[in-house]
Amino acid sequence: MGDDRMRPKAVCLCSGGLDSTVAATKALDDGFEVHIFHVLYGQKAEEREKMAIAEVAEALGAAEVRFATTDLFRKMTPLTTAGAPIPTGDEVDIWAPTATPPTWVFCRNLVFGSMAAAYAESMGAERVYVGFNAEEGRSYPDNRPEFVERFNLLLERAVASFSIPPRIEAPLVHLQKPEIVKLGSDLGAPMALTWSCYLDGALHCGECEACQHRRFGFLEAGVPDPTKYR
Repeated sequence: MGDDRMRPKAVCLCSGGLDSTVAATKALDDGFEVHIFHVLYGQKAEEREKMAIAEVAEALGAAEVRFATTDLFRKMTPLTTAGAPIPTGDEVDIWAPTATPPTWVFCRNLVFGSMAAAYAESMGAERVYVGFNAEEGRSYPDNRPEFVERFNLLLERAVASFSIPPRIEAPLVHLQKPEIVKLGSDLGAPMALTWSCYLDGALHCGECEACQHRRFGFLEAGVPDPTKYR
C-alpha cells in the first residue's frame, strides 16, 4: 500500500456486522486509510457490537476507531427498549418484505451518516463507506441508491468553505446478501469476527431478522458459515 501518510482517508460507518465490515474491507482494498466510526445508541447488542468492532478494526489494521454515543433513540424502538420483543422465526419475512419492519430505528442512517460525515470533514477524509445494500433496501428506504444520491447532494452544501465535501460510498447498494458474502470472501473480509444479531450474548440467536439474512447469505453464496448460533 505504500506510505500511509500518502493514502487518502475514509471513514467507515461500522455496526460490527457483516455488511459494514465488507464495505470497510472494500475501502481498504480501494486504497484508503480506514478510520472506523461506530455509534452506541442504546441498542440491545451494544456490548457485543463493541467487541466485534474492536476485533474487526484490528484485523483491518484500522488507523483509528471512534465511538460516538447518543441517547436520542433510547426507548424509541424494540431494538433500543429493554424487555421489548424482537420479531423472530416465522414472524420475520426475509423473502418478500412488503413494509418496513418494527425493528426500524427512526432516521438512523440519516443521523449516523451525518455524524460520520462530520467526523470525515474534520479530518479531511474523502469518503464515508457504508454497508447499505439492496436486500435491506427492499424494506428499509435509507438503504437505497436514491438515499445515497440525495445525501451526497446535501453534503455538497453542508460543509465549510475551506472543506472538500466527503462523499458517501455504498459499494454494496446493488448487492443481495449472498453477493455480499461472496464479495467479502473474495476480499478476505474478517466476516467470522462480525456480529449481526439484534440481541446480545455469546452466540447469534439465529432467529431474528438479521440472523436469518446472515444464514441465508452464507448458504446461498456457498461459503462456509463461521457463525455459531444458539
